[in-house]
Amino acid sequence: MSDSYRILAASAADFRDEIVHPQITICGKSIESVETGGMLVRVQEGDIAAKDCLLVPGFIDIHVHGGAGYSVMDGTRASIRAIGRHLVKHGVTGWLPTTVTAPLDITVAALNAISEEMKHPDPLGARILGIHLEGPYINPDKKGAQPLSYVRVPDSREFLKWAGPYLHAIKIVTLAPEMEGALELIQTLTRKNIITSIGHTNATYKEVDKAIYAGASHVTHCFNAMSPMTGREPGVVGAAFARKELKAELIWDNIHVHPASCDALVAAKGSSGVILISDGIPGAGMHDGYEFSLGDLPVTVKDGAARLPDGTLAGSMLTLDVARVNSAAFDPCTLSALISHNAADTLGLGRKTSILESGADADLCLIDKFNKIAGTIVQGKVVWMEKDQTERSKK
Repeated sequence: MSDSYRILAASAADFRDEIVHPQITICGKSIESVETGGMLVRVQEGDIAAKDCLLVPGFIDIHVHGGAGYSVMDGTRASIRAIGRHLVKHGVTGWLPTTVTAPLDITVAALNAISEEMKHPDPLGARILGIHLEGPYINPDKKGAQPLSYVRVPDSREFLKWAGPYLHAIKIVTLAPEMEGALELIQTLTRKNIITSIGHTNATYKEVDKAIYAGASHVTHCFNAMSPMTGREPGVVGAAFARKELKAELIWDNIHVHPASCDALVAAKGSSGVILISDGIPGAGMHDGYEFSLGDLPVTVKDGAARLPDGTLAGSMLTLDVARVNSAAFDPCTLSALISHNAADTLGLGRKTSILESGADADLCLIDKFNKIAGTIVQGKVVWMEKDQTERSKK
């Protein structure tokens, strides 16, 4: 396909607006123009004629541990590439490889592999936009599927010693703000322009308030592995609902969180305050009975969920295309905010990607009338497309 081509779709939508019969011209890695009237245009060689599809900004998943049998913690570029290629089949064009609590040498090996892959990206996978560290500075009482033996007390000096070479790539650190030393670490992260996300925590509302004052601005997989909201103690969940300073991640798989709770969170925070994530693990995309490890914990896929031997949920089997279907009662613009723009905005990329306008990154996906991913475009290059859609593009 030429460096310049057009996409003709039934409609297009980003977080701001929906367009009927768009004609979007791609030149190199960017969107050159966005026009209407695509239904009247004669299809030329090289065009993607997807006139039964919705075109949207590519999905951005800021919380991914693995997929298709591969783990970020494998510590190899091959695994990172395999996960990236798995993600584009589900509409994801940008992602944050996400660690789990593990021995520091294993975590550093994972950081090194991710950092090297960012320098030499796979042309057929989703773009790595940075790194999300989930742990090791969490509350043991809310560890969830994080290995207890590797949980550490927050320590700014220790963090800078082992993570220092990778600070340019680290975008989010999940920690428990109530732990001794956590507030100092939050301040350190804030000075380094790294997002502090409150997660795996038993913090009170007052402790969350202190964390926000120190610089925390994010909540990891809201409702899961955190103090609940009650009438007298709002906890982390109540803070996520009440505080505009916090953007909240949400696993909308209808397993981790009841759909009514998902609706309530979006209603409370508005469409700009929630970010859909997969929390995907190596079992994502794999069959029932598949066994793997999360850190050093054994996990089994059963009935569409991944669980530890004691029944604890261990990450999710979700992909963002399924999350979009689960939340499909919202209009296309709201969905684009939840699944693309809010993540981009959190990472400081909101005017560069996740938006349909001239000069923006050509990171896009096509969704057919059955809400299935028909094609994915990363930096202007078609990296994945259903066979019938590929054939139409050659007309």
